[in-house]
Amino acid sequence: MIQSLDRAMTILSILEQKNTASVTEIAEELGVNKSTVSRLMETLKKHDMVQADPATKKYGLGFKILYLGEGVKRNINIITIARPFLTKLYDELDESVHLCAFNNDAAYVVDQVQSNKVYNLSATVGMAEPLHSSSVGKCILAFRPPFAAVRLLKDYPLTAYTPKTITDVDILMEQLAIIRSQGYAVDDEEIALGVRCIATPIYDYRGVVNYILGISGTTNNIKPFSMDRYLSALLSASSQISSALGYKHSRQSPEVQPPDPHGDSGRKNPRAVTLGFSLLCI
Repeated sequence: MIQSLDRAMTILSILEQKNTASVTEIAEELGVNKSTVSRLMETLKKHDMVQADPATKKYGLGFKILYLGEGVKRNINIITIARPFLTKLYDELDESVHLCAFNNDAAYVVDQVQSNKVYNLSATVGMAEPLHSSSVGKCILAFRPPFAAVRLLKDYPLTAYTPKTITDVDILMEQLAIIRSQGYAVDDEEIALGVRCIATPIYDYRGVVNYILGISGTTNNIKPFSMDRYLSALLSASSQISSALGYKHSRQSPEVQPPDPHGDSGRKNPRAVTLGFSLLCI
């Protein structure tokens, strides 16, 4: 019984990878005879887990798989999944940690663990972060297709919150390309002077980024030479949350580039590559 169940699960995995396969092909993959596979396929077909193409005699995944997948999605609660990681990050780094979600063309704070330090720089749950100046907003833009970022920014007000806020869409698009390449975004006093934030993407099972993990603190606490410590912890947490959402890391995500502890001096357009941090700094 257990062996049959194990083989049935392997068959479903084979069909997911190959799209379609014949009894002969599946038997070769499993290393069993065709009659065994035929019996398993009949059982799976009975439960709509697979479907057969009469013309090719090949099998593919059935609609029951789709139904079960929708059930998994309905039961995924990003806040429940991410909360332990937010708490761990706060305990480790002693800075405010945020979880943001992209919805209705905006980046909303959906959960946070707020620092007890004397300053109060954190966003509040339900608040929308600026897309062009917050680390979470820029992260959302960077990990969407370029045409989607262009659409989102078409009529978006690039409000200058500080002298460091990027208000030129071309420069912003340059920075988004850098963020996408390095694997994280920074808000370096772009919403509030003295505030620095870092954000990393969270991938769902499709490899889509709709959630962002961020940390915020003062520039006195999060310094350029200490960025590695914060970034490493943040990347580890976002990676684990992505895995919990079903993301397969074989889908190549951008190689993370470490921050330059000496800043952006010597670069052609230092403003375009400023490691940005945000008001609510996520």
